[in-house]
Amino acid sequence: MMITCSKKKKLKLKNRIPQDLVREILERLPAKSVARFLLVSKSWANLITGRDFIRSFETRSCSSQPRFLVCFIGRTKPSKRQYCYFLSSSSSSTTFLSRVKCPREDPECFSGDPHYANGLIRLGYGEKKLICNPSTGQSITLPRVKSMKTVSKSLFGYDPVNEEYKILCMTKILRPNGINPHSRYEYQVHTLGADEQSSWRTIECGIPHLFCCNAYVCIDGVVYFVAKIASADLFLMKFDLRYEKWDLVTGLSPDMSHLGDDFTLINYEGKVAVTTNTSGDTFNVWVIDQAARERGWLKKNFSIESWKFLSKLRISGSTHTGEFVLAPRYYSHDFNVILYDPNTNGLRKIKVDVTGGNEFKHGRRTRAMVFWDYAESIRLL
Repeated sequence: MMITCSKKKKLKLKNRIPQDLVREILERLPAKSVARFLLVSKSWANLITGRDFIRSFETRSCSSQPRFLVCFIGRTKPSKRQYCYFLSSSSSSTTFLSRVKCPREDPECFSGDPHYANGLIRLGYGEKKLICNPSTGQSITLPRVKSMKTVSKSLFGYDPVNEEYKILCMTKILRPNGINPHSRYEYQVHTLGADEQSSWRTIECGIPHLFCCNAYVCIDGVVYFVAKIASADLFLMKFDLRYEKWDLVTGLSPDMSHLGDDFTLINYEGKVAVTTNTSGDTFNVWVIDQAARERGWLKKNFSIESWKFLSKLRISGSTHTGEFVLAPRYYSHDFNVILYDPNTNGLRKIKVDVTGGNEFKHGRRTRAMVFWDYAESIRLL
């Protein structure tokens, strides 16, 4: 029996899934599965890429069981091409998410530590930077910075008000004598998803400073980092991603003068904290005292016998309950994440089950990074 065109149309309308039900189903799926449904139809693609759906998906992901992201960076064999593996883990399970390969045969492509912001990761060093979504496996190479000089430093963060990701690049421009006091920086900002013509925008900075290292942290749309100003003193500085403004927060504590290069900045209960492993298994943490009339630092220190975990540990962040997150610097066959509670002096160990024939198992000195409170994102790049 032949069905007329009008009857076919009626059957199609009758069998169409209501949009509300489609959304309810998609919000319960993993991000990698949701990304596949972009090809179903134009209406599904519009739904998935809409701001409301993305916001709702990320909120639900954050409210589920706390998870953390493990990032392994190394080289494959026999080509020795650089790669980055992402795994999502919790106290009960570990899931392989995706793998990102370096788009160039360049030893510096994945050098430097990766940085996480609201579901996305910034990889690379200098002009060779990538942004990737570990949940979907997507990655893009950022456009070249408009400068003939080498980009020395870059910051990556997320503005929750305007829901924008931004990258700040600082390019050192040396005077003929090449001495630091006679050098200056150019500052350029790139907003992810911006038009190609307005890809990099030059901004001004009225506070002469030298960005000290690659350590920084983004909290509520503000990036904090340690810088050296004209007086050669170390200060905590901040860059507001929304207004693209700089400001000095406070000077560093006198007992922080010998930090060296091996220190990190973390978000500790919504406040900036500077952490360092001074010697052996002793960790020092300085938390900014925002309640004081003149902002200062509250110091915490503790010791953990790293040899019990077969690896040297470093502080990677903190949980919402105030536990410090410690993890190995490099991949090992027995990879564990340690949670230390400074109030009870208690330790919790979470084993990351690295299963399968992943190539980083056969590499040497594969770097490892752990990012706590990882939330799946379906943002397309």
